[in-house]
Amino acid sequence: MVRPVIFLLLVLVAVFPAATQDLAGTDTFLRVSGINEAGPPQVMDDLVVFTYEQREYARYVAVAFAHENYEQKHLFLARRREGQPDLFFLAYQVDPELPYLEYRLIVDGVWLTDPHAPDVRTDRRGIAVGRVDLPEIPPYREESPVIHNDGTVTFRISFDVRISATLETVDRRQVSVSHLEEPRISLVGSFNGWDPFMHPLRPDPTREGFYSVRVPLRPGEHHYYFLVEGERVLDPFNLRRSRDRQNGTLVTTLTVPR
Repeated sequence: MVRPVIFLLLVLVAVFPAATQDLAGTDTFLRVSGINEAGPPQVMDDLVVFTYEQREYARYVAVAFAHENYEQKHLFLARRREGQPDLFFLAYQVDPELPYLEYRLIVDGVWLTDPHAPDVRTDRRGIAVGRVDLPEIPPYREESPVIHNDGTVTFRISFDVRISATLETVDRRQVSVSHLEEPRISLVGSFNGWDPFMHPLRPDPTREGFYSVRVPLRPGEHHYYFLVEGERVLDPFNLRRSRDRQNGTLVTTLTVPR
């Protein structure tokens, strides 16, 4: 899987260097790299992947959403295909509070209804729009990390098998949590020099079965993982993944706003 992902990254950077969608995460590339033809939008955890192609050459494809009053245009990226039209796609991160997405495509300045939309309805203006129903987020999905107004961030992890029976490591192995009763846990990241001892997690006094640590973080992008009994574990509550620029390790990514 590594070669197709790297090739896709090079093609996308070359075609649309100024594209605004957040596709820097390797995890996102892994999820969309297997899509080879246009079809209905695909819901992948916190992402909805839109695709588009047409026989004639298209230079610009974007999508606009009803919940944004169609004011913001989200630019698609293009994948070159030998002997076929370009495949345009967008990985859009959804708000978990939204029950559905209503949208229209913009192709070279022309607004149109997605031909692959799973549902089409007419809005109050009499315009046909595509609609994607979003699955309900499980009630146990924890908001983490939590960014506080005082410049600190709370990181949490749980070993409750009702949430997940396994944790994913940085080398994509699955580690069982059934034997973890009083584990040693620490937060390791770019913000503490990847020190495995600086930020240990303790039982969270506000959430039974959770461990947490609160640390000050500067605005900007940060990379991290949890060290659990010697295993480097990705944050199960934060699905943003990328490769650490220093050594290429798969890590969880957090952006603290300015």
